[in-house]
Amino acid sequence: MRRASLRARLRGSLQTRVYMLLAVSSVVPVVMLAWAFGVRVSRLDEQLVEAREWSAKTVAGQVEEELNKGFEILQRAATASHVNLEDQDTGPERAALRDPRVGLHFPGGAFFLDATGRVVAEEPDRGSRSIAPLADLAVVRTAIESGRPVVSPFVAGFSGEHVYELVPVRNWEGRVTGIAGGIVDAGQHNLHVMLRYLRQGAEGSAEVVDRAGRIVATTEPGRPAVTSACSGVREVIAQGKGMSRRCSECHTGRAQDARGRSVVTTAVVRNAPWVLVARAPTAEVLGASGAFPAWLVGMILVSLGAGAMLAWGAARSVAKPVAALTRAAESIAAGNLSGKIPILGNDEVGRLSLALEKMRLALAGLIGAVAAANAQLEERVVERTVQLGRANDQLRDRELALERLYEKVVSAQEDERKRIARELHDDTSQSLAAVVMAIDGSLAAMKAGLTPRLEEAKALAVHTIEEVHRMILDLRPSVLDDLGLQSAIRWYADRHLTARGISVRCEFDAPDRRFPAPYETALFRVCQEAMSNIARHAHAESVLIQLSEGEGVIRIEIEDDGRGFEPKNVSHAERRHFGLMGIEERVEILGGKVMIDSAPGQGTRVRLEVPLPRGG
Repeated sequence: MRRASLRARLRGSLQTRVYMLLAVSSVVPVVMLAWAFGVRVSRLDEQLVEAREWSAKTVAGQVEEELNKGFEILQRAATASHVNLEDQDTGPERAALRDPRVGLHFPGGAFFLDATGRVVAEEPDRGSRSIAPLADLAVVRTAIESGRPVVSPFVAGFSGEHVYELVPVRNWEGRVTGIAGGIVDAGQHNLHVMLRYLRQGAEGSAEVVDRAGRIVATTEPGRPAVTSACSGVREVIAQGKGMSRRCSECHTGRAQDARGRSVVTTAVVRNAPWVLVARAPTAEVLGASGAFPAWLVGMILVSLGAGAMLAWGAARSVAKPVAALTRAAESIAAGNLSGKIPILGNDEVGRLSLALEKMRLALAGLIGAVAAANAQLEERVVERTVQLGRANDQLRDRELALERLYEKVVSAQEDERKRIARELHDDTSQSLAAVVMAIDGSLAAMKAGLTPRLEEAKALAVHTIEEVHRMILDLRPSVLDDLGLQSAIRWYADRHLTARGISVRCEFDAPDRRFPAPYETALFRVCQEAMSNIARHAHAESVLIQLSEGEGVIRIEIEDDGRGFEPKNVSHAERRHFGLMGIEERVEILGGKVMIDSAPGQGTRVRLEVPLPRGG
């Protein structure tokens, strides 16, 4: 009930609404200022975290360089003079391992293993307490089988658990014959110097962790290698990519230690199964967090008070004249247009009262105008009805035109089939019959002991194959699909005009331009029909073919200097025989138009324009 009464008061009282709006308008800028300040603080925290991630990636890159240096040293030892893991002489291998650079980079020891994992040589030689890894370890087999340098996690050896760098050894044929390796010293000076760059504050730490969560190297003295990272760090390591997160996301509960109030940044060491982990107290990394000035709260309270006072005064000055205007508006709504509305001053409310008075006068005139408009509207309805009837008639005409167009398409298909059947009957079937007769003559000659005339039968068969191939190309030349309309037109002109001694010149404004496949097929058939007419009937000496495209329209002109004809005197049967109807029907289907200019003795020009679809 209370909520309903408050809603009713807000809807029914202008004074209450003005009061609430002014109060809110005073508070909103202050709240937005506080929000902007918070956003800026959060952005500073993000920039601090990004800087720390960049530092972690830089140190990870230095660790990668240090490991690459070890790979290079082992590779030099593997390619030293006379090193051969397949012979019985271990002298060259021991000499290569005594290189000062090997001892300096691998103080824990280095070794050679053959392809079976057997120790060939090691420095220092510890006998049964060999420093080499066990032969059946997966990392040893991986290094031998893949032929690539490998850095292992903590794996078991004869003298305990170690981290190894392994490099394949190849013979002169390029075949892997074993591996050269060394123990990675987690306590070497260079690695600790690089990790110290990431350590921040007295409580911060930096360490190199393998993907099983074991510590390879750390800035915390005395921390054993078997120590596992917290569950959150292990989750980040499992993802295999660098990121930053708060350690409190995995340390839950009230009793959080210093690690639970830290920011953990990770970076992947890409040439080893290691992840670099830097941990720092949250207060040191995100130093700007929580910095929210107290004066904002005071400003909000002052704004609320000032807004309440302004709302009360504004509501008092507006509500009284608005009430008078409301009564006048209610009178107009009831249909009483005779009462004059009082003008209440020169301010906004006064202008509103003047506007209401003008509206009263205009409304009185409008009522009379509405009656006249109704009469005009009835007349327009009658006119629209007549126009709708005309539109229906046009629609029926369009449907009839579509039916005629469909009949033309079917007729064009049947004509094409008749042409193919005629060519098969006149050319191909006759050639095949001649081949059969030649074969029969050869068989008879063979039975009579005479020499068969197989050359003649072969020549007829070759001629038949060429005729069939020509028909296939005429039906659908592959150059049309592969290279486009322009190349297909040039190919057909060379094949059917140039071959007959007719000079052909092709002018294309965009030789590499491709058009939609249905358009290319239809336009090629039109050009094919026109060039076939030139070859059969024109007796021309030269032909000009032009193709251009502009403003969404394809324009093609085919002009010859042949004997020409009179287009108006061509009968319906002759138009079908010369292919003119097929040309006109194909272009009409595409929404284009065809112009044929010709006169006896003055050659022929076929011009066509076809609009391309939008986006074509």
